[in-house]
Amino acid sequence: MEDRNLQMFKAYDIRTKYEALSKENIFDLANAIALYVKRNLKAGSVVLARDARLHSAELMEAMLETLPQYGLEVFVNTMQISTCQFYYMCMEKRESAGIMITASHNPGNYVGFKLIGPGVIPIASGCGPDGGILKIREYYEKKEKEETEGKGRITIFQRQEEYVRYSLGLAGIKKDEFKGMKVFAEFLSGSAGTDFAMAMDIAGAEYTPSHIVPDGYFPSGDPNPIIENSIAPAREKMKNGSYDIGFCFDGDGDRMDLMFPDGSQIIPGLNMAAIVPYIKKIFAPVFPQKRLSVYADVKAIPLALIEIAGKDVDIHIIRNGHSFIKEKLRLNASNGYIAAEEESAHYYMNFPFDLSDASKGFASVENTLFFALLSIKAMKEHREEYERIHELQKNIIRFREWPLMFKDPSKMEMIMDDVEKRMRKEGAAVIKDMDDGSSLDAVLMRINLPSEITAGTELPDSWCQVAERISRSEDAMTRWEVVASSKEICNRINDMIILIAQSYVEKGWAYF
Repeated sequence: MEDRNLQMFKAYDIRTKYEALSKENIFDLANAIALYVKRNLKAGSVVLARDARLHSAELMEAMLETLPQYGLEVFVNTMQISTCQFYYMCMEKRESAGIMITASHNPGNYVGFKLIGPGVIPIASGCGPDGGILKIREYYEKKEKEETEGKGRITIFQRQEEYVRYSLGLAGIKKDEFKGMKVFAEFLSGSAGTDFAMAMDIAGAEYTPSHIVPDGYFPSGDPNPIIENSIAPAREKMKNGSYDIGFCFDGDGDRMDLMFPDGSQIIPGLNMAAIVPYIKKIFAPVFPQKRLSVYADVKAIPLALIEIAGKDVDIHIIRNGHSFIKEKLRLNASNGYIAAEEESAHYYMNFPFDLSDASKGFASVENTLFFALLSIKAMKEHREEYERIHELQKNIIRFREWPLMFKDPSKMEMIMDDVEKRMRKEGAAVIKDMDDGSSLDAVLMRINLPSEITAGTELPDSWCQVAERISRSEDAMTRWEVVASSKEICNRINDMIILIAQSYVEKGWAYF
C-alpha cells in the first residue's frame, strides 16, 4: 500500500523529505492545495514562488500544471527567490492566495509549502478558513478534485526591484547613505543574496558576500544560521575582515542572525532593542495616542526583555510559531502591536501595504532585508549602543535550543513533565500562559527571576531560565534552551536536562 506521508502536514506549513513523496503524492498534494484555494479561500488567483532547494522546481512545475486546471490565475516568479520577497509579492496582489515552495532551513533534500490567504493572512493547521492545512490534508487523504470550466492563465510576476526599493524606503535609507560602511553577509547558498546585494549597491555600502549563488546542494552545510559547522567560516571572515557588521541568512532568507565585528552573534532580542527606536518612528504617526507593543518569543533572554522594554515599549511573551505570531500581530495591529522577534533569528512586523498611506492597512509578515537595513543604520548612527549590548551579552551564558528526537511521540509530554518537576525542585517559577491567558504551547521556567520582566527589573547575581517545547515544525521532537548568569549555572541546569533525556534514550524511546 502506498505511503501517503501524512506526517508532512505540520502545524505551520507542509514539509517533508523529497524521497518520502511519490509522483502521485505530489500531484495529489497540488490538487488538494488548489482545491482549498478555490473552494475555501475563494480566491481567483495565486502568487507562486520557490526557493533554491533541489526539488523546488519540480514542485513548481506540478503546481503550474494543476492550479490553472482549477480556473486559477497564477502570478509566478520561476526563479529562486527569498520567502520575504514572496511576501512582498503577496502584498502587491493581496486579493490573491500565496504559495511559497520552500523547506526553510532544512537540508537540501527537504521540500515544503508555506501558504498565504487573500489579505496576506497566514494559513496553518487550525489557522485559516475551515481549518487551514487540516482541510488541505483532508482533501489530500480523499484525493478529492473538482472539475472547472475554463483554464486559468499563467503570468510571470517578478518584483525584486520593487521589493528592494520598498524595503529601503520603509527603512528610510537614501542612496549612498551607507557609504564607508563595510558589510559582510553569509547566505549559505540560499536565495536571499540578490535582494541584499541590490540594496547594498543603492545604499553605497562596501559589501562582501559569501555563498551568494543559490545552490540547493547547500555545499557549505545545512542552511541554518544557528548550526555552528555551517557558519564557523563566516565567523572567521568577520574576525579577519575589519567589517562593521555582518549577517547570516537561512536557506529561504526569512532568518537573519547579526554578527558583531569580532564574529560573535548578537542575540536577536538585543538587536531588536537596538532597532526598536527606528521602528517606533515609523508607527508613531500611525498610532499617536497608543502605547506601542512588541512581542518576544518564549525563549527571549531576560536581559533582552529588559532592554526592549527600556526603549519605552511594552513587551509581551508570545508562543513560538510563525503563523501564530503573524496572526497575533495582525489581529492586534490596531492596538499598537508593531513587531515581534524570535530567538531563532526571525523578525516580524506589521508592514504597511502603501508606504505613503498607512490607512490602507498592514501585512504581518517577515522582511529580513528591512531589518538588516535598520541594523546597519543603527550601527552607523549609534555604534556605541551595539558596543554596549555586545558587552552586556558577555554577562550571560546560553545553550541555544537543542533537540531530542522521539521514536515514541507519546513520551514527549512525559519528558517535559519530568524536566518541569526537576526545575520546580530547583525553585523555578513555571509559566505556561501568555499574558492574555492563551497557552504558550511551551513551558518557561525561571530561577531567581520574576514571572513578569519590565524595564525596571533588576537581574540578580545568580539566575537561570529554561524554555522547553515540542517542535511543531519537525517530526516528534522536543527542544530546550538554557540561559543563565554564569557558565556554572548554565552547565549544571543543561546537564541536568541532558541526564533526564539520556534516561529516555537508554529506554529506547528517543535519540539525540
